[in-house]
Amino acid sequence: MTHQTHAHRPSRRTMLAGTAAAAAMTTAGSMAVAPAAQAAGTDPFDPGAYTASHGLRFESGFPAPVPSKRSIDFRVSTDQVRTFPPSFRVMLPEGYADTERTYPVLLLLHGGWGMFLDWTERGGNAVGATAGQDVIVVMPDGGGGSFYSNANFPRPGLEANWETFIIEQVLPFVHDSFRTDPSRMAIAGLSMGGFGALALGQKYDGSFLSVSAYSGPADVTAPGVDATIALAPLADAQNGYWQTTNLPGAVWGWPASDVRFQYDPLSNVERYRGKRLFLRCGDGLNPDLHKIIEAAPDIAAQLGLSIAKIQADVTEIGVKPTNVDFHDALDAAGIEHDFAAWPGHEHDWDTWNRAFEEDLPGIMAALRA
Repeated sequence: MTHQTHAHRPSRRTMLAGTAAAAAMTTAGSMAVAPAAQAAGTDPFDPGAYTASHGLRFESGFPAPVPSKRSIDFRVSTDQVRTFPPSFRVMLPEGYADTERTYPVLLLLHGGWGMFLDWTERGGNAVGATAGQDVIVVMPDGGGGSFYSNANFPRPGLEANWETFIIEQVLPFVHDSFRTDPSRMAIAGLSMGGFGALALGQKYDGSFLSVSAYSGPADVTAPGVDATIALAPLADAQNGYWQTTNLPGAVWGWPASDVRFQYDPLSNVERYRGKRLFLRCGDGLNPDLHKIIEAAPDIAAQLGLSIAKIQADVTEIGVKPTNVDFHDALDAAGIEHDFAAWPGHEHDWDTWNRAFEEDLPGIMAALRA
């Protein structure tokens, strides 16, 4: 349910090493001072403007400014996550340093097997889509396969409390370090992050005015979803942390315990009442797939493409029924929402970028921005 299709890309450690090196050059000779990014005229890309707090400890070379992306990257150590040092990117609106105003916050979540850079470096169009928008976008690591839940059954000493990390550490740090309006927050995500948006959006129903899911499974009891979530902790091994990867069943147990129903969108329909709710998915039925397989003059050259498409098709075929069931339950409860299943769309960035671009005006309206 959560695998994303990507072209070949550098490893997580390679990308983080690059941002850390850039930060080291930027921070040479500077001294840490109290948080100053709240003040008008302060350079938000000065790493010295930030002080670790809320149980977060900056890793060497961070904060790392990325002005070309309007962003600052933070890599931290925390007692809440011991599988690897997690990171998060904070993307600022244009003109942030020149105003005294506060801004709403969009918490934007990556999918399974993913990381905090996905929405800006690995297929996502968040930088371009939010150009000219008055919103601070927070993109945290959520673990390769956490489904944005705390791991209830981790290996000893390998806590993976991703929910606590994001809700109780990252967001409070952002509110303290930047000029935010905590009363105006939205949450959105793709695939596993779509589930995370739905799950956290209702579990913390007083925190988010708008909740958006792109290809996010909406029923934890649907065929294949429980097995996917059980195996999902193994995803961290892909990012090079195989020695500290938790075992299958680490999130909710295997078989899954009832803790999953705290997160289940379908079991908590009433908690979406009064929110703006946006749901998009594809049907996974790519009309060109059979043509590619049958007509390709060089089947060997096309094989990788075909396998990727099949995988994306199969995943979205599994997601769509859970979205339809959730949509029907919302309708039956009289809860307003915006749902569409796009014909021919798969579990890929074409679907997610289109969904985000279509969704953003509604998010901004809900945030009164």
